[in-house]
Amino acid sequence: MFNELDVFQRGLACQERGDYDQAINAFSEAIRMNPKYAEAYYGRGNAYEAKGQHDLAIADYNRVLQFSPKEAAAYYNRGLAYAKKGDRKQALADFSEAIRLDPDYAAAYYNRGMAYFKMGQLDEALSDYTEAIRLAPGDPEPYVSRGLVYAVRRQFETAMADYETAIALDPVHVKALGNRANLCENQGRYEEAIAGYSQVIELHPDDAKAYANRAIAFFRLERFDEAIADYTEAIRRNPRNGKAFCSRGIARSKKGALEEALADFNEAIRLEPKNVEARVARGIVLASQGRIEEALSDFNEALRLKPEMPHAWFHRGLVYSQRGELEQALADLNEALRLRPDDPCAYCHRGIVQTRRGNLEAALADYTEAIGLDPHYASALYNRGLVFLVLQQFDNALADLTETIRLRPRFAPAYVNRALAYQRLGDSARAEADRKQAEALQRGGETAVSDNGGEGGGER
Repeated sequence: MFNELDVFQRGLACQERGDYDQAINAFSEAIRMNPKYAEAYYGRGNAYEAKGQHDLAIADYNRVLQFSPKEAAAYYNRGLAYAKKGDRKQALADFSEAIRLDPDYAAAYYNRGMAYFKMGQLDEALSDYTEAIRLAPGDPEPYVSRGLVYAVRRQFETAMADYETAIALDPVHVKALGNRANLCENQGRYEEAIAGYSQVIELHPDDAKAYANRAIAFFRLERFDEAIADYTEAIRRNPRNGKAFCSRGIARSKKGALEEALADFNEAIRLEPKNVEARVARGIVLASQGRIEEALSDFNEALRLKPEMPHAWFHRGLVYSQRGELEQALADLNEALRLRPDDPCAYCHRGIVQTRRGNLEAALADYTEAIGLDPHYASALYNRGLVFLVLQQFDNALADLTETIRLRPRFAPAYVNRALAYQRLGDSARAEADRKQAEALQRGGETAVSDNGGEGGGER
C-alpha cells in the first residue's frame, strides 16, 4: 500500500526524466491523498510550469503559499510564471517578496533584474544584476545580462568586460558569445564579429539568428557572396523570416542580381506585408530599372505604413527628381533631412535639385553641408565644383574638382570640368592634359561617380 510520500517521490522521479504528464498525475494523486500536502502542490506547479501551463502553475504556487506563506522559493517560482505570462508588475512583486524573505536569493535578484530591464528600468536592472553577481560570482548569466545593459547605454568597454567574464566562466555560453559578437559588429570590428558568430554556429548549427547576424558583418565588409550564403542558411532554417529575405535581396542587388533581389523583396512582403524596409528596397531596384510608377507605389506605401522613415522620403525624392518634378522632390528631401539632419546624401541630392531649380546659393550651402558631414563625399565635391564654375569662382572650382579626382581618379567628367577651370585660369597646358586624360577614360567607359542612394542615403 502506497502512502502520499511514495506517490510524491514517484512524481519527482517522473519530473526528473522530463515526463511531466506522469509527474502531474502522481502529484495530483498525492494531493488527493493529502489535500494539505504543500510539497505536492509545489511539485505539480513546477511540472505545469515546465509544460508552459502558467495559470495552473500559479494556482498551485498560491496553494503552497496558503500553507507556507514564508516560502521564498514559491514566490520566486510564481514570479517566473508571471514573467513568462508577460505580467511583469506581478513578477516584480513576487521576486521582491522572495528577496525580502531570503536576502541572499541570487536567482531572485537576477530575474527581478530581467523584469526591470524589459520594463526599461535600466538603473534598477543594473543594481539587481550586480547584486546577483555579488551573491553568485561563478554564475555567468548575470554577467551577460549586465553586459547587455551596459551595451544599451553605449558603455561598450564595460559591456565587453562582462561578456569576457561570462565566457571565462563558461567558454561555450552561446548568449555571451553572441552578445560579444554583436558588440564587435556595432563597433565596426567586423572580422571579430564574424569569428564570434562562427563560434555560435559551430555550437548551434541550426541557429538561424547567428547566420543572419554573421551575414550582416559580411555585408558591411562588402563580402556579398558570403552574406548571401549566410542569409540563405538563415532562411533554410526559418523560411518565414521576411527580414532575412529582405536582407538577402539587398545583398543581391549590390551584386547586380536585380531579378533575384526583386524575388526576395516580393517574398519578404508576402510574408510580412508591413515590412517597410522591403518595400523601400524593392522601390530602389524598380527605380533603377526605370519602373518609376511601381517604385513610387512602393515608396508611397512605405510612407503610409511608417511616415517617420527618412530613407523612404529620400528615395521618393530621387524618383520625383528623376521625373523632373523638382518641387515635390525638394519637399521630400526636406522631410528626409528633418527626420535625419546628419545625412550627407540628402544634402547633396537637395543641392542637385536646387541647382536644377537655378538656386545656386542654396545648392552651394547644401553641398557644403554634405562635405562637412563627409569630407570624402566625391559627388558633393564634384557638384559643388560645377556650381563654382558657373559662378566663375575658378579657384574654388579647381580645388573641388582636384579633390574629386583624388577620390575618384578614373571619373572622366571631373577631368573635363577641371580642364575648363584651368583654361579660365590661363593654364592651357594643364587644361590640355586633363582633356586628354578625360578622352582616355571615356574610351574606357569611366564616366560615372557612384552615388546611387542606399538605405538612409547614398553610396560614395
